[in-house]
Amino acid sequence: MESTESFNKKPNWALLKEVAEELYRMGKITFTRKELASKAHEKDPTRSEMSLDFEIDLVTVNSSSKDKYKDPDKLFLFRLDRGRYTLYNPEEHGELDKFTGIQRVSATRKQVLNEVLEELERLGYEATENKYAKALQPDVIATRDESKTGVWVIDPGVDMSSQYKSLAYAIGSSMLNRSFNECLIVLPEDLYKRITQDIIESLKPYNVRFAPIREERKYTLQL
Repeated sequence: MESTESFNKKPNWALLKEVAEELYRMGKITFTRKELASKAHEKDPTRSEMSLDFEIDLVTVNSSSKDKYKDPDKLFLFRLDRGRYTLYNPEEHGELDKFTGIQRVSATRKQVLNEVLEELERLGYEATENKYAKALQPDVIATRDESKTGVWVIDPGVDMSSQYKSLAYAIGSSMLNRSFNECLIVLPEDLYKRITQDIIESLKPYNVRFAPIREERKYTLQL
């Protein structure tokens, strides 16, 4: 049986992140694999430097490892050249999706997601954010009684072209994913106004409906 100390210790990625951030704060902007693994090993001698070195490829946004993490919080290194790294900075190195296809959640999207969760809970749903949704999966899953609702959220903080792409994906996903009693697509009011009535009607047999959000002092969801 594992000891409490073993159970509670940080995973390798978290230990490496701590070390990288400490080095950066000390004014060491770039560091080698050896430095990262050695410093992490000093902090916890129970970790082998080999396992820590292997982890570096998994937490580097521009590594070629097919097994690198999909969670944006675990991707924090950027490889400058062979064996030399720095902390990943999207403003300097480019957005995350350039390297992985994963987009960081914008502040606006977070705000809207929080409002969706609050409103669904106010209406009596048990709502949970589906943080790392797979293909065809919604951003929020809400249940009430025997009913299960999938909620797709279109980010109001991105440009209209990106909103259209997200809308097409949300419509297609909600039509193909038949594990929900109802599918709800939350979208900016300006985008909602561009959807024709025949599209709205054609989605009704699939139990897909839209919930526009209006931007005033804050985003107001119209369920």
